[in-house]
Amino acid sequence: MFCRFVRALSMLLVFTALGACTQVRFNERERLAKDDMQFDAQALKAEVENHVYQAREGAAGIFSGGGGGGCGCY
Repeated sequence: MFCRFVRALSMLLVFTALGACTQVRFNERERLAKDDMQFDAQALKAEVENHVYQAREGAAGIFSGGGGGGCGCY
């Protein structure tokens, strides 16, 4: 009975995840590319905060590809 419940629950999760996938029409892509639809709407603020955090920690961050020393320079 427990195996049946787990199987039904996993099938429900799979079908829910597959139902969420959709193709975006070409005329809707402009709206989805706007700043308020982005994961991080304030990208400049996040970049500055990341730079300050890297300078404090004295190491290159994992979120950026650039190197640098602990002095805060690139």
